[in-house]
Amino acid sequence: MKTREQLNTETYQQAVKFAQSFAEELKTEYLNEATERYQFEQSHNEVISQNKEKLSPLVMLLMFAMLVVMSSATYWQSGRYQIVQKGEQMHQAFQVQLDLEQKEQKNERYILNLQDRLRQNPNDGNLWYELGQAYALNNDFTSALICYDNAQKVLGEKAAILGAMATADYYQHKQTLTEQAEQWIEKALALDAKESSSLLLLASNAFRNKDYTKAIDYWRKVLDSENESIDRRAVIQSIQMARQMQYN
Repeated sequence: MKTREQLNTETYQQAVKFAQSFAEELKTEYLNEATERYQFEQSHNEVISQNKEKLSPLVMLLMFAMLVVMSSATYWQSGRYQIVQKGEQMHQAFQVQLDLEQKEQKNERYILNLQDRLRQNPNDGNLWYELGQAYALNNDFTSALICYDNAQKVLGEKAAILGAMATADYYQHKQTLTEQAEQWIEKALALDAKESSSLLLLASNAFRNKDYTKAIDYWRKVLDSENESIDRRAVIQSIQMARQMQYN
């Protein structure tokens, strides 16, 4: 079992490592606080060690509780608790941003791989469609639309491609359903009444415009489509949210 001194040292080392992700001003405050806590714990451990044989276990426990309360009160009153809390929130935000960047990097590698494959076979419509999807994930809707158009030239008008084109156009125009997007959706649903991209887009647009009844209807059609690639749980949660909004 590790001693208190060892645990205190490890905690301090972790705090120093944790602080490296902060802005300089906040990092200094956080490190100062971590150092003070470390020194306090070390001094406390020395006192306990020196008096260990003289004090009963109950007295030692009471002393420790008193020191903890005093330390916590000072810590709170100094405002450093709020600083550390803000630092932890920043760390969480930093971690989320890091995860997003890692996903983007992975998608970039996927795009490069698809581009290499298309150089070898530029008439593969499915590869053009996949590349369009990858660009859409990167929010590069202009490139996505070019790829979808190339896929359509090779494969002909397909409901899934038309739905993807409408979705890219919608987000390219800051979540506005343009006349062009409406035409693509109409064609997609004429080819396949259960085309999920088109239905999801219509549901999102209806929800955005506070037409919750229509949004629920579109989401139900998505569930009825039995498309295995759909996140059914997310769709059900969307329906529940729309129902709540109806009664607010």
